[in-house]
Amino acid sequence: MVRKIKKIDGFGIPSNVIVKEISYGENIKEVVYVNIISNTLNKYRKISKNQVVNIVNGEIIDCKVSGNREDNIVSLRRTIKKLRNLINCNFEGADNELFITLTYRDNMRDCRRLYADFKKFYQKLKRRYKDIEFRYISVIEPQERGAWHVHLLLKALNRDYLFIENSLIAELWGQGFCKTQRLDGVDNVGAYLSAYLTDLLDEKGNKKKGARLYLYPSGVNIYRCSCNCVRPFERWVEYGEIYYKDCKTYEVAYGILDDEGNNCNIVKKEFYNLRRGH
Repeated sequence: MVRKIKKIDGFGIPSNVIVKEISYGENIKEVVYVNIISNTLNKYRKISKNQVVNIVNGEIIDCKVSGNREDNIVSLRRTIKKLRNLINCNFEGADNELFITLTYRDNMRDCRRLYADFKKFYQKLKRRYKDIEFRYISVIEPQERGAWHVHLLLKALNRDYLFIENSLIAELWGQGFCKTQRLDGVDNVGAYLSAYLTDLLDEKGNKKKGARLYLYPSGVNIYRCSCNCVRPFERWVEYGEIYYKDCKTYEVAYGILDDEGNNCNIVKKEFYNLRRGH
């Protein structure tokens, strides 16, 4: 079941093929092209947390499940990707949005207390501003010393402008230092916050990409959101009809080989930011 994957350089998507377009809000787009040459790669289907079934012969195969975050770092990276996409569907650094950080005075390491304290804070916030319809995404972040704090993206859906004094946020939170700011000039809020959550700085101030991922304990829910958050929108479209190709920010293509090393299936992903390039 282990397949060899190789990166392909210089592969272009034909203009007349159908691709999947995924929209994360108004400005962030992802285009996915899949060229299936061999169907043998699709014969396995996941049926439980630790089992897959061979749909050709019905064989059930046990899979090893990682027992901790270090072994399961790939799963955490997928979670961060889902979070990034969710953020981009709902936040863009507009005037009716705030980025709030909530910290503790002491070295607070209890996730259950963190969730309970945030719930109380958000309930107080809604009572104080009964006339505002809020949307939020909250993300917990561990520090190297073990302490937790919360990053909160907050939007007023029925307002063009949102302003809350940081002193009021601190009063409602009541646990320690708070910082309330805007994300002016950030054209990809999801990417910005994802990097913020995953990277660490070393003693010389150099960024260590992904180093913070190893501080998250296994099984913790790293983010929560209000029920009025919107999700990515998908549609199928002919590649030649895509009008924003000059806004491309990144592309990558992979070949997936079968057991004999032949029949290379191709997957290509292209990413666009419509705030750029126009």
